[in-house]
Amino acid sequence: MTTSNSLKYGTYVAMGLAALAFGGAGIAKLAGVEEIHRSILNAGWPPVSVYVIGCLEIAGVVGMFIKPVRVLAALGLAATALGAFLFHVVYTPIGEGIPALVLLALTCFLVFAFRRADA
Repeated sequence: MTTSNSLKYGTYVAMGLAALAFGGAGIAKLAGVEEIHRSILNAGWPPVSVYVIGCLEIAGVVGMFIKPVRVLAALGLAATALGAFLFHVVYTPIGEGIPALVLLALTCFLVFAFRRADA
């Protein structure tokens, strides 16, 4: 398998993983999963912020599959993952932020892969 094929298939895998993770998180926020809402409210954030973040996550997932905006969508998801990691650093035990850190690395890879493919 050539390097370009490896990058192509790796990108597909990363897109699938990111779509599952961010899509699931976004749907959970929009569906009103109590645990997620409670953690945001306990941090002192307004209740609407949970829904805004959920909408941004869903928009990012959809955007990853639309070629003209996929780099921006991946950047937005990377920003969301960074925000989630920082939220956990400040408001929860640091270990709870590790999944967000993994998603940050995954979305940074997607930004690189999308930019390379679009060049």
